[in-house]
Amino acid sequence: MIINTLAAMAAGYVLSMVFGTPKKFRAQDIVSRIAAALAPKISAKYQDNEGGRRTAGIVFLLSLIAVTVLPVLVVLILLYCFIPALALVLDALICWSVLDIKGVTTASTGVARAMRGKNYAKAQRIASDLSRTDCSELDEKGLVRAAVQGVADRTVDSTAAPMLCMFLLSAAGGVFFTAADCAAEISDEGEDFTAPAEKLRRALCFIPGKFAYLMMLVDALFLKLNTRAAERVMKSDIKCTRSCFAGCRAVMAGIMGISLLPEEVYSEQFLRTYTIGEQLKDPEPADITLANSLLQGTAFIMMMMVFIVKLTIGVWF
Repeated sequence: MIINTLAAMAAGYVLSMVFGTPKKFRAQDIVSRIAAALAPKISAKYQDNEGGRRTAGIVFLLSLIAVTVLPVLVVLILLYCFIPALALVLDALICWSVLDIKGVTTASTGVARAMRGKNYAKAQRIASDLSRTDCSELDEKGLVRAAVQGVADRTVDSTAAPMLCMFLLSAAGGVFFTAADCAAEISDEGEDFTAPAEKLRRALCFIPGKFAYLMMLVDALFLKLNTRAAERVMKSDIKCTRSCFAGCRAVMAGIMGISLLPEEVYSEQFLRTYTIGEQLKDPEPADITLANSLLQGTAFIMMMMVFIVKLTIGVWF
């Protein structure tokens, strides 16, 4: 079964790289629709105060996981026991629907293309979706920063974290991470409601975030990029933001010689603003292309590591 799940994960990765995430059954969209339907129903059953909203958020998160992850897990286990070939196909399709590597590169390239066409409204909209920040007031340099930062963040939560979860539970692990990600993105119910899901998402991204920036440094060595600058930025800035995304952000900012978007962080009960990177040159659209190369290389190296480890486990155990 370990070899079968490895084959499914590898097939999902290849399909994602070549064709992108399928639009008709993209896991993020399906789980988001389920989350949007569940959230108001559960929220309405609890008191409208901090404690009530947090309790509702916990119930919502557990309900979403039960509705989305458990059916996938049960069906795959049964199919692997009785119809392994069908299980392998279904497993691969779900893994494909979870990974969104080409979608990230397409979106970031869309930012550069829109800027070249002077369509700044479109560039701002795409950059906002990619970086999950408000980019409506950014100029060209700011849009490049946002796109690079978005690619760095998605290296963690659209590539590394789903891969690690799928390494542990195959397609069901990928759906589990997607459920946590979608639950944390529910905006209509307030921060108290989404706090449990946000904590789970950060926990799921913590170790993958560490692996991702280390693999990104390895990829940068293969590409003969300035890894010393990346290491310098990492040492000076990575602890400031206390984010699972900080490592990949620091590597990209250091290699490119740019600073990324400022981020507000609470430190010792004070709200402080930190910026990752050093502004050694002006950001330019070519930096987006380089960011995409680092994302794809990091994803490939991580997939190879997963393949080797899981294959070894399957052969020996």
